[in-house]
Amino acid sequence: MLEYINIKNVALIDEAEICFGEGLNIITGETGAGKSMLIDSVNFALGGKADKSFVREGAEKAMVELCFSSENEDVRKFLLENDIPEDENILITRSLNDKGRSVNKINGVSVTVSMLKEISEGLIDIHGQHEHQSLINSDRQRQILDKFCGENFASVFRTFSEKYSRLLKVEDQLENLQSADMEQRLDFIGFQINEIESANLKEKEDEILSDRKKILQNAKKLTNSFGETIEILYDGRENVSDKLEKALSLLEDIKNIDSSLTESYEAVERASIEISETMYSLKDYFRGLDLNPDELYAVDERLNQIFVLKRKYGKTIDDIFEKLNALKKEKEEIENSRENINCLKNEQEKLIKETESLADEISDMRIKTAKNLEGKIEKELKSLEMKNAVFKIKVDRKENITSKGRDDIEFLISPNLGETEKPLAKIASGGEISRVMLALKNVLSSEDDIDTFIFDEIDTGVSGRTAQKVAEKMNSISGNKQVLCITHLPQIAAMADKHFLIEKEVEGEKTLTRVKDLDRKGSVNELARLMGGAEITEVIMNSAEEVKSQAENIKKSKA
Repeated sequence: MLEYINIKNVALIDEAEICFGEGLNIITGETGAGKSMLIDSVNFALGGKADKSFVREGAEKAMVELCFSSENEDVRKFLLENDIPEDENILITRSLNDKGRSVNKINGVSVTVSMLKEISEGLIDIHGQHEHQSLINSDRQRQILDKFCGENFASVFRTFSEKYSRLLKVEDQLENLQSADMEQRLDFIGFQINEIESANLKEKEDEILSDRKKILQNAKKLTNSFGETIEILYDGRENVSDKLEKALSLLEDIKNIDSSLTESYEAVERASIEISETMYSLKDYFRGLDLNPDELYAVDERLNQIFVLKRKYGKTIDDIFEKLNALKKEKEEIENSRENINCLKNEQEKLIKETESLADEISDMRIKTAKNLEGKIEKELKSLEMKNAVFKIKVDRKENITSKGRDDIEFLISPNLGETEKPLAKIASGGEISRVMLALKNVLSSEDDIDTFIFDEIDTGVSGRTAQKVAEKMNSISGNKQVLCITHLPQIAAMADKHFLIEKEVEGEKTLTRVKDLDRKGSVNELARLMGGAEITEVIMNSAEEVKSQAENIKKSKA
């Protein structure tokens, strides 16, 4: 259920926090006081569109925070799949700055607008005066009907879903195997395997050859630089190593006189050894240096061959080896594909028969359940002063099977005698569609996983005896669901478990919207305003008290 809503800087609302309760939460107020802005705020928080005008004038950003408690399995699965921490409550926060940019979070984790909309489907159902809500959606209608079909149906449908998923996979495999000329593909794969294997590649061969190419390309520079190095190290008759030996001998004599020279002596000794070893190393390097210009051509040719293979099969030699293994595996699969195709065709034929049989069984269950559900909803409509209403659930069995079975489901209604049944979306009268929605909600609420229903001015086109019936149905729905209702009718408002008043107040030079949580006395006063208009007389007050008491008695009798 919706535990509370916190609104900041939305239109005329500077800040408002409303703690809702279980059962029926009624919201009333003068026209233009901002009641609809409350629903707009909920819609916004759950991913609805809003422009910069949504932000209160003079504020930098608007923010709406919704806190839900929910045991809905789909909601919990959504949190798990999207790595959102599962706390005791679900906190949805959405803000919009004066530049039109929004920030969306669920339990502190940033999410997309589409994710807000997805989670909202399991948390709340909003029915506005001019909106199509979830019950008008054909897929939602199918889900509702399926829930009424019982546990046996659920078991059959799970089996059907498993079989259907496997059928799609088998058909995809068959299409892949039969889509190309296998022999032609096999020849091409053989050519590719031979091209790679005949190259006789070695790991990191390209890196080694590139280093060798660099040496061969700089042969002249290597030779000249080495010659100059030798001249420096072997200067005339006495080389650097000999000079260091002489210096070492002199230092050895005097370090015995002054021990502080010991460290200098050891440094010269190390230098002498390193220079001597380096000179031998340089001589060995030069003797082993092979700078044959013909080798450069051979290295270039090999690198070009490797480059061609890389261009075809991968960016690195390791990639080429991986491609070779993949080609060998594909070759083996194709060579065995004839046998695979026969096996897959046999499995496909079996799965088609099984899914068709299960789809027919599902259709039969839906048709049987639809008849039962039609009667229940018609009974509700008659109690709402739609005596001649006819409600039908159309189960249209199709030739093709989908993941949902082979049926198109559509809820149809004929509000008046002699009228043809039409889809819910095509009902014109606001009062009629309000009562249809109430009837559906009352029958379906026990099967619906959504905990919170919002009705925005569902009393449109309703008055008199019908208004009382609507109030009683609203109270009935709130018996096992949380209901938030904006209304102008005292009959409905009197049924409130919690009653909120939306008012405009002028502070300084600003007009602001305030929300008040009314006690019983305040609720009776508000009922009097709804009944009497501008002037509240003692008679009207007495009537308001009577309406409230009557509502309380009805609630007690049905508790």
